[in-house]
Amino acid sequence: MKKYFAVFKWSFKMQIVWRFDVAMTMLATVGRIVAAWILWRAVYGNRELVSGFTFQGMLSYYVVSSFLSSLDMSSQISEEISGLIRDGGFSKHMAVPMSPFAFFSFMVAGEAAFHLWFSCIAAVFCALAFSISIALASDAALMLAAAIMIPLGLLCMMSVHYLLAMLAFKFLSVSSFLFAAQSLTAFLTGALVPLALLPESVAAIMRLFPFCYVTYLPAMLLTGRSGGEALPGIAVLACWTAGLLALGGLAYGKLRVRYEGVGI
Repeated sequence: MKKYFAVFKWSFKMQIVWRFDVAMTMLATVGRIVAAWILWRAVYGNRELVSGFTFQGMLSYYVVSSFLSSLDMSSQISEEISGLIRDGGFSKHMAVPMSPFAFFSFMVAGEAAFHLWFSCIAAVFCALAFSISIALASDAALMLAAAIMIPLGLLCMMSVHYLLAMLAFKFLSVSSFLFAAQSLTAFLTGALVPLALLPESVAAIMRLFPFCYVTYLPAMLLTGRSGGEALPGIAVLACWTAGLLALGGLAYGKLRVRYEGVGI
């Protein structure tokens, strides 16, 4: 594990150099919250409740979910690995005694750890600027469930993007796969709209998949909602994560034999 923590520290320190990326992450967090404030201010009008959310409750959800979404940098795994496979640079990761998945996961974790503080500052700034009273859960059990679900959800998304990256061994370009995945997960994770607004039949189906447990449910738990879904959510998320990790390892073992070290 020592070598992987060295990757984590290297990635963390590298973010100091790329200060513009940090600024853009903060701007994206602010942008999502501002857009939500404008949209839901128009939707609520004179109404007090929409699907059980007050206006302040809805904005609290967006502040928390935007913060959580900014920590998910797993898409860099699929982009980085697929690019290295295409140009032949992935061969170095096959030669060193390090798991490619673990290497890129710790690399992304280092970036996320650095951005965490700045995303938090952006969220607090928006809460103060728009007078949003964030009602965080007072129940320690809900906070604990969210604390377990958040890193597990990030690991799940890393395994999804690692599996997508493995397609680069077989296809000339995986950009269409990555674009589709990012567009779908933005909705399925609840980053765009709370999934509580969907019909119950649709929400029940989505609970069978891991994506709603990445952003939506942790944000709901942190704001004191949906406590009954915490334990089933952790169980579903853990099963999907284990399955995706196994599938990613299997795909790497099967497809790496196609790689000649000079690109595809």
